[in-house]
Amino acid sequence: MLSYQDQYELTQDILSDGDATNLTLIKSLIRQGQVSLEGILNIDYTVNSRNFTTVTDAISGTSNRAYPLPERFRRVVSLYVTVGTTRYSGEQIFDEDLWQTINTDTGQISNYLQHFFIRGARTIELFPIPSSACTATMIYQETSKILSADNYVTGTILTLTNGAKAITGTDTVFTAAMVGRYFKIDDDAVWYKIAGYTSATAITLDTNYQGTSIAAGTSAYTIGEFPITPPDTHILPVYYACWKYQLFRKNVNLAREFERQWKEGVLDAQANYASSNASHILENKPLGFRGGINPNFYPTGLT
Repeated sequence: MLSYQDQYELTQDILSDGDATNLTLIKSLIRQGQVSLEGILNIDYTVNSRNFTTVTDAISGTSNRAYPLPERFRRVVSLYVTVGTTRYSGEQIFDEDLWQTINTDTGQISNYLQHFFIRGARTIELFPIPSSACTATMIYQETSKILSADNYVTGTILTLTNGAKAITGTDTVFTAAMVGRYFKIDDDAVWYKIAGYTSATAITLDTNYQGTSIAAGTSAYTIGEFPITPPDTHILPVYYACWKYQLFRKNVNLAREFERQWKEGVLDAQANYASSNASHILENKPLGFRGGINPNFYPTGLT
């Protein structure tokens, strides 16, 4: 795995170019290569979830009908409102005329969600209009984040227990922006995704730590920002950056060599990972569906 900083430092090493001004260009080229790779592999988004409270979080002036969408929103996967212990899922309406027809009677008020409509990329509207505060849960696709964060190594780790998720630091300045990045104890060299932020000295992991427990220690660590593409593709934006850099320098032969490495790596990545399905697993579909059927999903409950 290569973090964003690992990528641009490796590019500098390959090019033997430590110039600060050229580093700005190298970073830009790495980002361009990453965006291109994500598009080729159809892995340019991640799936996330977010809760909001109906009525309470409504956009002012919309009579509790409209609510803000998350940052980097791309597409809704599902939406439901929990009333008591029951979930009420909504069906998305895509046609504006149909949405207006459904909302002809503006007096329909109920917490039992039936339909929703995405207006632009900023607002989601609900039908019927919620009558009181309930928890709405949106599962959605969000666009990938542009890489920008250097590795963070300030301070040391005081406590981290095998089988646990809580991390306590000494002289650290953890931030909420670190959620979603990856953490490792340098001596352990295994990366774990950061799931939560508590304070400048406390964060939590997404999965249990499997390394040696640290108690009252001073272990060095690294927090890095990683591309969303698979680990064995992290080298490809480096090749892309070297290719374009050498073109700018008019080093045609070197440019062609890095172009070859980029294109061959992309072809391998396409063979291994390119899929319209984010999980890269064929889903079971009805017989009328024109697509792959996974033979492992067999009928059950037959007599």
